[in-house]
Amino acid sequence: MRYLNLAGLGLLIASAVMPALADESNPGQGCYGHLTELVRSSDFPYRDFTTPEHLKLLIDRDDGDQLSLQLFYETAGSGIIGWVRYDVPQQALWNVSIDPQEPQALKFDPRFARAYASCLESR
Repeated sequence: MRYLNLAGLGLLIASAVMPALADESNPGQGCYGHLTELVRSSDFPYRDFTTPEHLKLLIDRDDGDQLSLQLFYETAGSGIIGWVRYDVPQQALWNVSIDPQEPQALKFDPRFARAYASCLESR
């Protein structure tokens, strides 16, 4: 029983330090569901690798104003597609996969940016 309690404690600690998955199927991450749809609606070239419904985000960094997001899909091998940065106050999405110093502006459906901002305000 002692080992079971230690294993449970280890899982709890590990889940506390893992970055959040942004996906509408992840309970407790409701605002990030809007963010996922924002990226899915963008012109980031992820469609070369997967379909919109299979694209997932990993929130690597969230300082309130800037989000660093890893784009990936589930696969047996490496499913990492790239990285984007989202500027929350400016509602701007940037592709930082090739050169983070010279990001490329991405187009997306602004309804998801408004939904994400509204969700954050309601918290």
